[in-house]
Amino acid sequence: MDTDENSGVSDRASQSLSLGDGRKIGYAEYGDPDGLPVIALHGTPGSRFMFALTDEGARARGLRVIAPERPGYGRSDFHRFETLADTASDVEALADALGLDRFALMGMSGGGPHAVAAAHLLKS
Repeated sequence: MDTDENSGVSDRASQSLSLGDGRKIGYAEYGDPDGLPVIALHGTPGSRFMFALTDEGARARGLRVIAPERPGYGRSDFHRFETLADTASDVEALADALGLDRFALMGMSGGGPHAVAAAHLLKS
């Protein structure tokens, strides 16, 4: 996990993860840091900031909203996927890095098909 370059301290809205293939994924966290994890994929176009409006409601409901940016958006490096199912590997890498054994997955607008494909492949 990177820290905010401007302040040198961790910022829940501007985090990033380095993947094994050298790419970076930007992501933000909203809501209760100890809550039940929900990985939320943004629309097209969009970014991790799309889910900032969930912060207060997620805190009240004990949810931890984790909003990664899909490749080519915000802090995430560009990468052309062959299919929507390729999103699953990025979601899995993020979940593993954050130590998530179980999580809910949702997608907003253009992120919906990515979430459905990833949920199908990552179901347990």
